[in-house]
Amino acid sequence: MNSFLQKSSGYRGLAASVAAAAAVALLAAGPWLVDTYYLNLMFMIGIFVITCTGMNLLIGYCGIVSIGHAGLMAVGAYMSSFLSTKYGMSFWTVALIGMAVSLVIGSLIAIPTIRAGGVYLSMITIAFGVVIHEVLIRWDSFTGGPLGISGIPKPQACAYTFDLKSMYLLVLVISVAALLLVRNLRRSAWGRAMIATKENEIAAASLGIRKFAAQYAGFAVSSVLAGLSGALYAHTNSFISPDTYHFQTSVQLVLIVILGGAGRVLGPVVGATIIVFLPELLEMEKLRMALYGAIMFAVLYFLPKGIVGTVGDFLRSKFGKSVTAAGSGPFSETAASAVSSESGSFSEAAASTVSSGFGLPVLAAASAGAGATTADFTGTALPVHAAASAGAGATTAAFSGTVLSVSAAASVGSGSEHTALISVVATALPAVSAVSAPRKESMPEREPVASAASESLDAANLLVLEGINKHFGGLHALKDVSMAVASGSIHSLVGPNGAGKTTLLNVISGLYGADQGTFELHGKPFIPRSLSSVSVRGIARTFQHSRLFKELSVLENVMTGMTRRHRCGFAQSLLRMPKQRRAERVMEERARDLLDFIGYVGDRHMPASQLPYGHQRMVEIARALATAPSLLLLDEPAAGMTAAEIGQLEQLLRKLAQNGLTIVLIEHHMDFVQRVSDTVTVLDFGRVIGTGRPEQMLNDPRVIQAYLGAEEVAASAER
Repeated sequence: MNSFLQKSSGYRGLAASVAAAAAVALLAAGPWLVDTYYLNLMFMIGIFVITCTGMNLLIGYCGIVSIGHAGLMAVGAYMSSFLSTKYGMSFWTVALIGMAVSLVIGSLIAIPTIRAGGVYLSMITIAFGVVIHEVLIRWDSFTGGPLGISGIPKPQACAYTFDLKSMYLLVLVISVAALLLVRNLRRSAWGRAMIATKENEIAAASLGIRKFAAQYAGFAVSSVLAGLSGALYAHTNSFISPDTYHFQTSVQLVLIVILGGAGRVLGPVVGATIIVFLPELLEMEKLRMALYGAIMFAVLYFLPKGIVGTVGDFLRSKFGKSVTAAGSGPFSETAASAVSSESGSFSEAAASTVSSGFGLPVLAAASAGAGATTADFTGTALPVHAAASAGAGATTAAFSGTVLSVSAAASVGSGSEHTALISVVATALPAVSAVSAPRKESMPEREPVASAASESLDAANLLVLEGINKHFGGLHALKDVSMAVASGSIHSLVGPNGAGKTTLLNVISGLYGADQGTFELHGKPFIPRSLSSVSVRGIARTFQHSRLFKELSVLENVMTGMTRRHRCGFAQSLLRMPKQRRAERVMEERARDLLDFIGYVGDRHMPASQLPYGHQRMVEIARALATAPSLLLLDEPAAGMTAAEIGQLEQLLRKLAQNGLTIVLIEHHMDFVQRVSDTVTVLDFGRVIGTGRPEQMLNDPRVIQAYLGAEEVAASAER
């Protein structure tokens, strides 16, 4: 099925490439098909496409709405015009200088803008545009004041002077090149990092992605393209003035991006075409700003994804659906055949797979007596490796290439379903070892963390906390918390709501800073200063609520987890160099392996926003595993899951622990905690009230009192 999808995607890609080449060829013939008036409009569309391609990168991918990019266009235009008219420098030289100066000024804007965020971000760019416009009016010696600069020489190459036709073709070539560069960037780790920081900065940081680096790269590219388009415009028209780069132009640029579709490669093309031609067709030059406002309102209300985004979603819904086998969902589904026994106690026993989404089968055993029905296994959802009795018909259930032996215990007679269920739970694991040891399914190869290279995973404690304290104003959230997590174990944190469990995970992962206490990782002191720095040390985490990147596909979400280790240079990603393509293939292959490991067999190019919530949680675990961690922090991963999905999660955690991964788990499903945990630490009001084996801690009177209260415990004792 995946092979079919890949071939289908390849054919669609080839058809799109042919259509794009035909469109470019038709546009290249434009100078010989239209008159000068329309050719000038097409030239302006090209100028806007160059500028807005950079702004699309900034707004659509990085989430930075700049309303001052007309100022960066002015920097490139005035710098190149001044140098060419004052010193007679060639266009090619002054255009490069204009781009460089735009990059420098854009960088100076980017630093406070990125750090400010929110509404302050847009206000800074507006202020920049206003300041630049005032400078253009008042700096007469450089800008010519309100009258501007005239007599700007046209570009020359080998004694050939460019006219409008040749400048249009040059702009067309640069526009196509800019679109291809942004397309390359979108398909790289840099592009995914930009979208990740835009959608969820905290989740991106937990994967080792630094917000400033990704967003600054977007600002730099948009600044360079704005400076280039300004220089091209100035040397084509041979005249510029401050009126060309006022606030209205900045609004126009933002509208082009939003109208076409922010984050869509072809969005600037569609938006620029409409914004340039529509006022001319409607003859509304004096009401241009009113028209722009009406268009902005209509797009934001009716087409929030822009024209290209809306049309793309419509076409995918009609023609882009994945072809799947009848009755199959996006996750593997297996069935177990009937189990027979020589003794006859399983005369018509059957094991069935609960359709739950993931390919970790939950098997139910049927009783053989009169009135006996299939045991309701979804209540506990233990993924049972069950072994058949010693007769013919013993079967195995296949999951992602791994053989799981099947065992079940049944009871005879009417009304024995609950007894059968208890027997299955009690004997499942011993039955496996009694019949045949199942083959251990290994995780996709993990790269070792440098600090853990010499550590024994079987002996030492991987993580040790001593005297951790955390205050939020007057609230003492963590009070002298000390805890040791053994390597290769599943260590659960339990306690009532507000006990400080998530706060402790946030402190370990670097989201919060501890007020007091010490940390040791792999036997060495460390300070969790930030999410990204902790990720470098081999600690990955999920969150209490799903934080998948909804604009990215399932496969891209997992690949995003590998950004820190496999991201190539920015220039290599822009140009899609061989090294970058190799890195992408490696990331994609490992991401597919991880999705196989968790049992995902559906359309891996499906947007993560379309996944059911339980499946989102499992894909989020795969994304965390993509960082190659030695310690995995899971914050209520079973929340929102069905009983069957909880069973599949348990199976996954067991496999991870078998492969040497250390897991710290927060969970409220006590039966799940008891089955999966090696050690349980109980928190109450920010203090540790006990640590020990699951059965010991969950029956401890202090733990029961923390959950139920002293009065309820006393009442239970009296009864």
